[in-house]
Amino acid sequence: MAVKCPKCQGENPETARFCLGCGTRLGIPEAPQISVTKTLEMPQEALSRGTLLAGRYEIIEALGIGGMGEVYRAEDLSLNRQVAVKVLPDVFASDPERLARFQREAKVLASLNHPNIAAIYGVEEADGKRFLILELVEGDTLAERLSKGPLPTEEALEVCLQIAEGLEGAHEKNIIHRDLKPSNVKITPGGKVKILDFGLARATYDQISEVDLVQSPTITADMTRPGVILGTAAYMSPEQAKGKAVDKRADIWTFGCVLFEMLTGRAAFSGKDITDILAAVIRGEPEWSSLPANLHERLREVLERCLSKELRDRYHDISDVRVDLQKVLSDLGGVLTQPVTIVEPRRKLRLGLRWVAAVAFLAVIVGGVVIWNLRKSEPRQVMRFDYELPEGQQFSNTILSILAVSPNGKQFVYSTPKGLYSRSMEELTAKLIPGTEGDPEQPFFSPDGKWIGYFSAADGKLKKIGINGGAPVALCNPTKLFAGASWYEDNTIVYGQIPGDIMRISANGGTPETLIKAKSTSLLFPQILPDGKSVLYTEGTSPTQMKIMVQSPKSGEHKELFSGYNARYLPTGHIVYMLTDSKSVFAIPFDLDRLEVIGGPIPIFDGVSHEAISDSGTLVYIPRASAAGASSRRTLVWVDREGKEEPIAAGPNGYNNPRVSPDGTKVALSIMASGNRDIWIWDLVRKTLTRLTFDTTWESSPLWTSDSKRIAFISNREGTGGVYWKAADGTGREEFLGGVPGLITFPASWSPNGKTMVLSEWDLALINFDIGMLSMGGDRKPRLFLKEKYHEGQPQISPDGRWMAYTSNELGQNQIYARPFPEVEGGRWQVSTTGGDSPLWSPDGRELFFRNGDAVMAVSLKTDPTLSVETPKMLFRGTYVSAAFAYFNWDFATWDISPDGKRFLMMKEPGVTTSAEGSPRKINIVLNWFEKLKHLVPTGKK
Repeated sequence: MAVKCPKCQGENPETARFCLGCGTRLGIPEAPQISVTKTLEMPQEALSRGTLLAGRYEIIEALGIGGMGEVYRAEDLSLNRQVAVKVLPDVFASDPERLARFQREAKVLASLNHPNIAAIYGVEEADGKRFLILELVEGDTLAERLSKGPLPTEEALEVCLQIAEGLEGAHEKNIIHRDLKPSNVKITPGGKVKILDFGLARATYDQISEVDLVQSPTITADMTRPGVILGTAAYMSPEQAKGKAVDKRADIWTFGCVLFEMLTGRAAFSGKDITDILAAVIRGEPEWSSLPANLHERLREVLERCLSKELRDRYHDISDVRVDLQKVLSDLGGVLTQPVTIVEPRRKLRLGLRWVAAVAFLAVIVGGVVIWNLRKSEPRQVMRFDYELPEGQQFSNTILSILAVSPNGKQFVYSTPKGLYSRSMEELTAKLIPGTEGDPEQPFFSPDGKWIGYFSAADGKLKKIGINGGAPVALCNPTKLFAGASWYEDNTIVYGQIPGDIMRISANGGTPETLIKAKSTSLLFPQILPDGKSVLYTEGTSPTQMKIMVQSPKSGEHKELFSGYNARYLPTGHIVYMLTDSKSVFAIPFDLDRLEVIGGPIPIFDGVSHEAISDSGTLVYIPRASAAGASSRRTLVWVDREGKEEPIAAGPNGYNNPRVSPDGTKVALSIMASGNRDIWIWDLVRKTLTRLTFDTTWESSPLWTSDSKRIAFISNREGTGGVYWKAADGTGREEFLGGVPGLITFPASWSPNGKTMVLSEWDLALINFDIGMLSMGGDRKPRLFLKEKYHEGQPQISPDGRWMAYTSNELGQNQIYARPFPEVEGGRWQVSTTGGDSPLWSPDGRELFFRNGDAVMAVSLKTDPTLSVETPKMLFRGTYVSAAFAYFNWDFATWDISPDGKRFLMMKEPGVTTSAEGSPRKINIVLNWFEKLKHLVPTGKK
């Protein structure tokens, strides 16, 4: 019986959910649920607002009823986050065997850690009830989206791509969903897809090899009520509907059902009742004609393979589905094709069969030759996807390179404080390369992709290691700051230095030799060009003054090309590079024979912090929060000891080095604007921002005097990092306090009597960090105070003036230490245990605070008669701007403490949450990116 559309009056099949003519919803109910097992009893009493479960979960509101129980929004009081609480049916409490089985399975499910799967945090018990603690996912379900009609094809593919990635992650751990459907998929306001209730069907019941259909329950209408577990009839695979054993291919079937429904707005299999639906699943076919007429041919093939009733003909792995969907989505011709119009010839123009056959045969030959020639020049498909770092993992804290991609583009490497991680394009997750532990950075591949070169910040050595790990091989100990390297076919490595020459060394180790001599500048990111005679590199006189150079080592002739840094010549005939005042990547055509640029630069993508490009055209990059750079839109907040924030009225800006005045009324900061840094003051009372310094060179690291009347800072106005100070009210001129040529000295802390300033000193020649001292009497010449073969810095003097806390990497990892002051050789105590940097004293001197990743730590101290350190404890976590003590990192002071010691001054970047469960960092991957580059920036070459 046909169903008439109330809007366009068109007739539709009685099973249609949306009008085939105009897309109006027809009001046909969704397919009922069915189970091949017994149904469960639901909890009898609803939980009211304010109910406290297990002493930590406070009920906020009911969200609804799911197949597993009643679901509530709740506040996790211990972790200060909202969660979903799913109260399980009472039958669990009365069946110990079932409960034990459920708990075992729930632990397996809790091990799933994938950005497209809603997490299970745990199983709890309270007042005789069992309940699951789940990730709270905001947004609409896919079923709610589909209630408004089918999705646009490209949007449907992007959603399904994320679903496929979630299924892939679970299948790798042998976990099957068994009940995938639109109501079990949520789409967050930001577009993130989350699969809900993953694997709970198996967690609820044992999965036997095959169901005895003779003994299975009778299928009745009662099975449509809430509490049914093992699937919805319209999305069941044929083998599941028959009661047979299922594997991951059952999820692939339901995936095909979901994709079909997104494209058509109607279920792939439907009927008047459950019996009709199951019959359609087992014997029927979807209404293929309801698919968009101009659907991409490959997408139709994907659907047919997903919905194959023969298991051997169905996709065997969801990763194969994902790859095919990526190919469709990245097709330069689009996800839809133009239909071919066939015109029937008039009868009087018909030709004889022999003549038609001859013409057709000739056309096939000619067409084949044309197609063959076209295929040779046919552009490859550009494919894009991303990789999100697992929770708790973070990139190395350096502005120098942390990414590398193999020459063939099949794998990439990134650096973290815990070591180098490698990921193959064919694998889902990255793996730690054993042997690289100890803060490695600036990785680069050997030409054959079997080795990784890198700089070890822990011991200052250039090393190499096999791609699968092992014992690293030390090649040399660079005497300057290592700055970019490349590995060549002749088994040599070329690297840059800050400041210093471009060096060359055998990949087997030995003594480095100078390739290009520097003239009191830094030479960075060298690349030997394909002619084998010239070197492309960056020449820098300061962090803001960089230019791209090309030079022949034999002739010594050099040529300035343009301003920028981190340039790389590509086989396409382009140079790609970045600008110091922008986070955009530019490309410019380059004539390799004449060593000249052709035309002007063109921006090719924005919002990049690190990037790497393979010779085969694979682009790998780390995006920033915005094209302008997240650091230019930082905000200031107060955070108390429990992690609760209080925003400061100062608007977003390029803040660095915040310091609270001793009287608590003002904050001094360095602000980056238009490529220059100056000292500014935010008045906490009047809520005004006032500029303190106006020199054209950079100033940073403000430090208040104890009376809040002056601010000391570092400036390079004399060509080096000298210390100055100026009246905080802006009157008078800056006064030079002291400095040493070759040292950059950062004001760090005052002695209580104000007679001594303690400094972090960066030795540009030795590339070493030490602690210095500047006396306010005498010649005011800084002198070394603490110098060892390791790096030590970020010194902070205790309020009573007896102790100095500081950061050192003497154990290969940043840790907090304390020594007597000023007699630093009178003892040494390690304060942190698992890493730390950026120490701060409490105003009463009884506690020491420090940062460890995203955690703020506190240590109680006793200082009389000697120093006694207790075990560090975490106060809170938050993704605030931090400054791990590292090379070339100007943000040595990124937080401060209020004069009353009750809260901390922190900086936040846009798009970053303060929750430990906030959005992870991403690596974006673009395959065959050269096709896009050649389209954006033509070189004029064929």
